[in-house]
Amino acid sequence: MAEHTDDMKELTALREDEKRCVRILAACRRFAVNLGGDAGYYATFAQNEEVLLDSFQQVLAAHQDYDQLFAQRCQRAGLTPADVQRLKDRLQFWLSSQEDV
Repeated sequence: MAEHTDDMKELTALREDEKRCVRILAACRRFAVNLGGDAGYYATFAQNEEVLLDSFQQVLAAHQDYDQLFAQRCQRAGLTPADVQRLKDRLQFWLSSQEDV
C-alpha cells in the first residue's frame, strides 16, 4: 500500500511541475509527427522512443482526472490533439507488445 502512495505522490509532484510536464510533452512532439508517417505505430521502436513513451505515460497518468490541464500543457508543448491521439495509440501498441513478450 505504501508503494501505491509513493506512486501517487510522484504523479502529483509531476503534475504540479508545469515546466517539467511541458518539457516532456515537447520532447514527444517530433516522435508524434513521425508516427503520422507511412509506418505509423507499426514502425519499429528506436531506443529513445521507449523512453519518450514511458515519459508520456507518466505525464498522462499524472493528469488523470485533469483533462483540461493536460490539454493546455499539450498545446503549450506544440502537440495537436491528433499528435496526442497518435501518442496514446502508440503507447497502447507498445504496452500490448510488452505483454506479448
